[in-house]
Amino acid sequence: MQTLVLALYAEGSTDERFLPPVIQRTVEHIVAERGRTMVDVLEPLLVQKNPDISGQAERILDAARQTTGSHALIIHADADHPTAERALTERFQPGLQLVKQAGIDHHLIPLIPVRMIEAWLLADPDALRQVIGTRDLHLPLQAHQVESDPDPKQTLKDVVQRATAQRRRRRAIRVSDMFAPLARTISLEHLRSVPAYQQFVVDMSAALIELHIIE
Repeated sequence: MQTLVLALYAEGSTDERFLPPVIQRTVEHIVAERGRTMVDVLEPLLVQKNPDISGQAERILDAARQTTGSHALIIHADADHPTAERALTERFQPGLQLVKQAGIDHHLIPLIPVRMIEAWLLADPDALRQVIGTRDLHLPLQAHQVESDPDPKQTLKDVVQRATAQRRRRRAIRVSDMFAPLARTISLEHLRSVPAYQQFVVDMSAALIELHIIE
């Protein structure tokens, strides 16, 4: 059995709680559908950021140098914009170019949520109900619409506040505590309706083809 080793450069601590299990589950699903052989997909290793490096491109280069022993490095950058193009152009491609110029032969894969990763957390109402512990949950958008929300972080806070109010004397829920459990329970089928996640699946699949892991 082959072991697939992935690495992840994530923007923040909550991203580091949510993305590794989601990436692992996603790649396991891709391999199960299209794999050439049995593959053990490990949860991505988190890149340790060097505080002395300030530029995004330079941080990506440092991440690539740290993770040359992995099969691929996933670069997460929230779009902070209605589309992913600006983040791809300004915050991924310059780093990719530096990696190539340095002669590092590494698969770099962009992961760019629109506008931010909180939009993905809103994609699966059932998972949210399970994590929050409430039956009544009114989400304003369907899964394929969540990235049209101009402020998904605030929407998620509002959903949690409404749910907390219904719980009466039970302990209040912190949004930051939801990322890890949602990573394990969120439906990949729901996420497949989210355009930025769809693009990640396409990019990840292309890398797996180059690695001769899937057809």
